[in-house]
Amino acid sequence: MARKSRETPELTPHEKRLRNTGRKLRDALERLVKGLPTHPDLQKRAYGLTIATLAREARVGRNAIYTNHRSMIDELRRARERKIIPDKLVAWEDKLIQQRALIQVLQLEERRMMTENAVLLKRILDAEAELERQKRHNARLIAERDRAAKPIPLPRGPKS
Repeated sequence: MARKSRETPELTPHEKRLRNTGRKLRDALERLVKGLPTHPDLQKRAYGLTIATLAREARVGRNAIYTNHRSMIDELRRARERKIIPDKLVAWEDKLIQQRALIQVLQLEERRMMTENAVLLKRILDAEAELERQKRHNARLIAERDRAAKPIPLPRGPKS
């Protein structure tokens, strides 16, 4: 009869999956902290240390982290608090992305200001047109008043 060793108990498939997923998560967190992600979406842009980012890098579902690997959430939070900024984030591509975003914000602000200026110009033109109409109306009223104030000459009769 074969004797089983006490040191290495055989793992169930579930325990093997948990162990492998934990290893994937630890490796992924290490790559994210170093700024060397392997996932193509994370290589193209700047990223934050979030559960979604960790799950994407480890290629596991977020629910697996929430339900079976709560300790990874704490490790992720500690890594975020250390504020480790990988060298890759300081690269010129990231600065370029930030500048493009700033350009978009400034373009929107410029459009808003141009619209506001157009509205103000329209109000000025309308006010000037109303002023001219009021001046013409005032001149008509003054002319009418002056005509009414002139004495009407009385008809003169024959001289006697």
